[in-house]
Amino acid sequence: MDEKTEELRDIFVDVAGEDTVTERQEAGHGSLLSDEDGVEERLLAVIDRLRARFEFDTDLDDDALVTVVRRYYEGDSDAEIAATVETDEATVFRARTALHLLRESDTDASFDLARLRDPDTDLDALADEFDLSDAQLRRYQRVVTAQTQARQVSHRFQSEYEDVLHDAGISTVMTDAVRDDGLKEATEDIGSLEEDADVDF
Repeated sequence: MDEKTEELRDIFVDVAGEDTVTERQEAGHGSLLSDEDGVEERLLAVIDRLRARFEFDTDLDDDALVTVVRRYYEGDSDAEIAATVETDEATVFRARTALHLLRESDTDASFDLARLRDPDTDLDALADEFDLSDAQLRRYQRVVTAQTQARQVSHRFQSEYEDVLHDAGISTVMTDAVRDDGLKEATEDIGSLEEDADVDF
């Protein structure tokens, strides 16, 4: 510390009456959520709230579910996540959709998934029409269920996952596929209403 700096420091101490302000600021910086345990606990708390709102069954334990959330936002595929938690892709898919985490590819179907929301839809006829296996049909039904549930709570749980990861300063690959799908459908509904409306004055 040179003479000029010492003089400035002495002036500060005289005015402030202490010389530990900077030290305390440095110690407190980033302490809101800086440890891995904090991230895991907060993500699990979100999962528990979702599970209380929409009960679901899964073969994965809590640690594995947290891993599914984190690895999903890191951009990993279901196969990569399955390898991490030592299970199969189908189990990861079921857990991921139950957690309201969807990929754009999930909604890539040869028919309008909205048909699965219609209680009057004949599922057997739909499967025959588009040559769908029972497994494929169940997969699309899970996707539609996840979309419906997420919209019922305004995608709250995805937002909470993202808030936890953002607060922790963890780099993530954010995806708005579910929200984009919902917006697209809402826009299409508005479009049809405008076309049907009588605008003559």
